[in-house]
Amino acid sequence: MEKEGRRQIMAELPIWQYDTLFLITVVLFGVTALTMQNLMSAAIVFGAYSFLMCLIWTAMGAVDVAFTEAAVGAGVSTVFIVATIYNTGASAKPRKPRVGFKLFAGAVAVATGAFLLSALPDFPAWGDPQSPVNSTVAPYYIENTIRDAHVPNIVTTVLADYRGFDTLLETAVVFIACIAIYSILRVDSAKSTVDEPDIIAAPPAYDPTDSLIIRQASRIMVPFMQIFALYVIAHGHYSPGGGFQGGVILGASVILLCISFDLKFVLRQWTEKKIMLLTALGVLIYAAVGVACMFMGGDYLNYNALDPVLPGDMAYARYYGILLVEIGVGVTVMFSMIGIYIILASNGRFKRGL
Repeated sequence: MEKEGRRQIMAELPIWQYDTLFLITVVLFGVTALTMQNLMSAAIVFGAYSFLMCLIWTAMGAVDVAFTEAAVGAGVSTVFIVATIYNTGASAKPRKPRVGFKLFAGAVAVATGAFLLSALPDFPAWGDPQSPVNSTVAPYYIENTIRDAHVPNIVTTVLADYRGFDTLLETAVVFIACIAIYSILRVDSAKSTVDEPDIIAAPPAYDPTDSLIIRQASRIMVPFMQIFALYVIAHGHYSPGGGFQGGVILGASVILLCISFDLKFVLRQWTEKKIMLLTALGVLIYAAVGVACMFMGGDYLNYNALDPVLPGDMAYARYYGILLVEIGVGVTVMFSMIGIYIILASNGRFKRGL
């Protein structure tokens, strides 16, 4: 009875109380992460901040965005930060800026804020059903997604079909980010004149690769993670998910092996060259689908043109076209996450890491 009474009280609480609690906690975590001197502690707080943002997006009904925030913000981003701290040190010692610089930065911030506030009167009213986005674009997607593509998940249809060219460029951005990090941090041991340091700035208390429990637990977890990731990619048409979220989970499963075993264990299966080539392969798959549409007489990324070579009618051609490009996104994101982690954890040497 007592539990039922508590549940009834929680159900009767207005939604604004939850929103207020989320807002206060987000601001508290954000300020805490920015002011902490110990970078490892700040990374942990940042992960908690990302999990909280995941809850906020879920409360707003944006489940796909929440899924992405959980996988990227609270997942691999936190691991990337920890990998960077491993090679740079866990304590921040910032130099105190001069008074003139503080005044200049404050003036720029105030001017920018005033400029943004001056544009508020031109925005549509909050929740206005007659605003352009609610009166023209959104209703079309809601009413025609099932008819056009036979895909119940409107978010997936918008990202991979209606604005597929934009998503192609976003996939290319992930690829370029991986290549940029690789180009900046990669160290050629044969040509380098700088010896690899024997002492790591933030050494672990023990070698996790010596733990039998961690190794065996990882062996059990990784297959389930990868099966779930493949489900997220293939079932993103019907439920929250897609190539980006599934690719991040696939990459996280391999990163888990890197942490629980060592980099050499993973690099024996996926060499440095293979990782870079497969990162590019995903973008190539996505772009090739668009080229195939043009060869079949349609516009670039107009999946209707693939109807003669795919099973089903023209609507199902768009269904299968979305699946193909989601696979391309998943491949690029997966190997980009793996490549970025290995580069950061090994300090660009592809030898040893966390």
